[in-house]
Amino acid sequence: MGQRKEGKTFDQIAEWLNKEGYLSVRGKKFKGNHVHSIVKKKRLKDEELERDYPGKWSEFNLEVVDKTLINSFFFNIKN
Repeated sequence: MGQRKEGKTFDQIAEWLNKEGYLSVRGKKFKGNHVHSIVKKKRLKDEELERDYPGKWSEFNLEVVDKTLINSFFFNIKN
């Protein structure tokens, strides 16, 4: 968050959000601990996305079957 990098506290950011008319997901005013939670969750998500996961080979196999011909065959027999 830009304001956090500027050195503002979570309470100052909450005050700014409230002054600008932003509401929490539940329709309430922001508090410092709510801002802290949002920043923490964003940081954790960013770390998770940046993490390098090792490749893993498996015996996965995917077969695609076009059932339009099969379905049309069965529906034509019943009629």
